[in-house]
Amino acid sequence: MDVALERRTAVARPRTNRKLERDEVAELVRRYRQGATVYELAEEFGMHRQTVSAHLHREGVALRSRVQMTPQLLARATELYEAGWSTVQIGKELGLGTSTVGKALKRAGVQMRAPVAKGWQ
Repeated sequence: MDVALERRTAVARPRTNRKLERDEVAELVRRYRQGATVYELAEEFGMHRQTVSAHLHREGVALRSRVQMTPQLLARATELYEAGWSTVQIGKELGLGTSTVGKALKRAGVQMRAPVAKGWQ
C-alpha cells in the first residue's frame, strides 16, 4: 500500500470511545482531586479532555478554573526564564500553558531566547 494512502487511511479511522469502569472513574476523580489537570487525565486515560470533564461533572466534582498569569506568577516566570528555564518547564512548574508563559514574558519586555527545535541535534 502507498505510504501516503496508508497514513490517510489511519487518520480517517474514527476513534473508538472507551467506556470507563467504575474503578477507573473513581481513579480519575482521585487523581483530579490530587491536582492532575483535565489535560493530563485525558492523555493518561486515552480520551478527550471534554470527556474527562463530563466524567468529573457527573461525579459532582467542581472543576478548577485555569490558572491565570498574576503579577506574582509573572515575576517568578521572569526569574526562572532568566535563570535558563524554558517556557515549557516554567509552565509545568507554575501550572500555566507554555504559550501563556511566552506571551506574558514578551509583553513584560523580557528578551526571549531563540526557540530550540525538538529532535534536532
